[in-house]
Parts: sequence; structure tokens; C-alpha cells
Amino acid sequence: MTLEELITAARVALQDEHEPYLWSDEVLVGYLNEGVQEACERAKLIEDATTEAVCRIPVLSGQASYALHPSVLEVQRLAFNGRVMTETSIQDLDAHDHAWESRQGVPNRFYYQQPTSSAKPVIRLVPAPSIDGVLRLTVYRGALKPLVADVDSGKPEIADRFHVKLIDWVCRCAYLRPDPDGYDPNKAQTHEALFERNFGARPDANVQRKRRDKHPRIVKMKGSW
Repeated sequence: MTLEELITAARVALQDEHEPYLWSDEVLVGYLNEGVQEACERAKLIEDATTEAVCRIPVLSGQASYALHPSVLEVQRLAFNGRVMTETSIQDLDAHDHAWESRQGVPNRFYYQQPTSSAKPVIRLVPAPSIDGVLRLTVYRGALKPLVADVDSGKPEIADRFHVKLIDWVCRCAYLRPDPDGYDPNKAQTHEALFERNFGARPDANVQRKRRDKHPRIVKMKGSW
């Protein structure tokens, strides 16, 4: 669906089809962009292995940590100079090698650091690279190009079959906006439940971190670390 079609559908759902509108086009577009991001975070709708700005990172000898593109939600696969790496955690590293932070060599493992309000997501290579190279990533990400109100032909980056389902997020946000004529928390709750039915519950950051840190127990063998 185009942006124009989505706005029309949203106004029908909101019973806001005649001017003066309760919600402007710009406000509805903002809600649509928020809905796309929510859908991507909940259902991992965009898998990417080809976008250079997202999926290629130059590696410098001696530098262990690298910021990921801010759109990245999860790293599915990571390869250094064509060699696939294994995801690990600080807990696993500490359990097997107390000196891992000071080691250099050809990286064969990495761990992911969640983004914060002031920092991008980061991956750290283990051991720290002793040679230059290139990282190639396969990731789940959010949208790179937000919808713009004055570009009616724009489309959300997610698959077409999910477009109409974004309307529930638009309605959810619209009914929560403080306004004597539009505010309706009950309707907002109904539309949020419909959105969750289609895209799943919003992932909890702490649950994600705990799942990421749960790896099969690794038996240390001579020469393996």
C-alpha cells in the first residue's frame, strides 16, 4: 500500500474522513513510522545481508569493538574475511579465559552489546584482530527510510501483506493522544491488542539479554581457546 492509501485507511478506521481533521497527515505518518519500527522489533520483518552501510564493516588491526548501524536489531550471522564467527557472551568468555580481553589474533567469536539511549549497538571481536579485514553481517533491522508526509507514493519497507496491519498501531497512538475529541484509551487498548496479535508482544530488553547470554555449555579442549 502507498502512503496515501494507508492514510485513507487510517482515517476510515478512525472515522476522521472529513476536514477539519482531528489528526493531521503529518501526525498519522509519524504513527505509521512508529508502527513499522514496532513491527520490525516484534516480528523481525526485515532481514538484510546486502546493504553496504549496514552489512559491511571495515576492521582495523588492534581494534576490537565496532559500532553497528543504528537500524540493527539483531545480528544473525557474522563473518570476518569470509570466516563465519560464533556468537558468545562475556559470561562464557570469563568462564573459559580470564585473559581474553588482552589477546590478539584472528577473531573467531563475537558478542553483542545492546544499545543504550546514548550509544549505538556494538559488537566486540574476540580475540582482538591482529590483521585488517572486513566484517560481513546478516542482520534483522528496522526501516532505513521513514515515510514522509508529502511523498504520497512512498511505501513502508516491510512486505506488502503487513501494511494494512499497521493501521492498528496508528489507531492505538491516535486514541492515546491527549485531545477532548479523540482520546479513547479503551479503543487504544483494543487496537494495541490487535497489533500484538499480528506482530507479537514487544520484546523485553532484559529477557533478550538473558536469552543471548544462554549458550550451550562449552567444554574447553586443548588448543580450542
